Amino acid sequence: MQIEATMPDPLAERWAALRADNPGLRIRQAASELNVSELELLLCREPGEVQPLKPEFPAMLETMKTVGEVMILARNESVVHEVTGVFAEFRTSSSGAMGLAVGQIDVRVFFRNWAHGFRVMEQVRSGNRESLQFFDAHGQGVQKIYRTDRTDTAGWQALLTRFLEATPVTPSLEPPRPPLNRVDRESVDAEALRRDWLALKDTHHFNAMLKRHNTDRLTALELIGTDQALRLDTPDADAADESGYSVLERLLRQVSASQCPIMVFVGNPGIVQIFTGPVSRIVPTGPWVNVLDPGFNLHANVRSISQWWRVRRPTTDGVVTSVEGYDAEGELVLTLFGERKPGQREDERWQQEVQTLESTLVCN
Repeated sequence: MQIEATMPDPLAERWAALRADNPGLRIRQAASELNVSELELLLCREPGEVQPLKPEFPAMLETMKTVGEVMILARNESVVHEVTGVFAEFRTSSSGAMGLAVGQIDVRVFFRNWAHGFRVMEQVRSGNRESLQFFDAHGQGVQKIYRTDRTDTAGWQALLTRFLEATPVTPSLEPPRPPLNRVDRESVDAEALRRDWLALKDTHHFNAMLKRHNTDRLTALELIGTDQALRLDTPDADAADESGYSVLERLLRQVSASQCPIMVFVGNPGIVQIFTGPVSRIVPTGPWVNVLDPGFNLHANVRSISQWWRVRRPTTDGVVTSVEGYDAEGELVLTLFGERKPGQREDERWQQEVQTLESTLVCN
């Protein structure tokens, strides 16, 4: 009997060579360096390590409350956001297009940008690691849900029994998503935009306002006026900051010292993931600024965040202030607020922290 030799996978070989040179490289970064999608790299793994999930994503997340503790991870090209906790009830809209959970796990999900899911088994330094990983139609990661030592085994296995596909699936991927299309500032009626901005009653109405004015978020910040949106990372501000801290590291060190509770939003087209509470352990590593706290980790590549803005929006509860980071394409990659619930005024401690940040970077 003649056995045909299987051809080696060139992409798998390239990835192996890259890992050999950079053992700590995350798969998303490796995919970027190899000019492929994250899902294409994931599918290079050995058979049995990657099993497809049924594309029943709303039902799957509604079932997550039965599995106990998990670690969830969402990221974009610049920032990784990790929260460990338990899902409360996950609610899906009547159309099935959106869903949300609040509590320890706080997410807003946009299912139109969920296309593929896989159960992944991998060997890491700490042993075997199991996760459910979800991708958009372009093969970019949307969210990952990791099993922990405290995950309920019976609940996890029951979820797998219900949602694992019985037969292998070879996903068909769309071309990469085009970069954000920034609008021409001259095409925007800045006076009308400012009138609508100052008339806002709820921060959730902000994106609808941008659509009415046919503008992207960053262009709106550039046009609205410094009382409402002030850029924090001007060349003069950089020169004045003798500590060497980035805008993000300075702000995180401030709120860590004061223990002012904050809200940290990180998203991609398929999800926004939120952490609420104080942060403590701030650890810079090369270009990365990290929060390494029990239950919450943040990893932000500050070299890839090209603009930082202080933004104010009026609401029926008073002004709401954020600090926002944008990448070179003009995409929002990280937003920080003070801890606040609907119906409450913004915490004065957060307002003071932002004023201190602003005065340090801009006024000196």
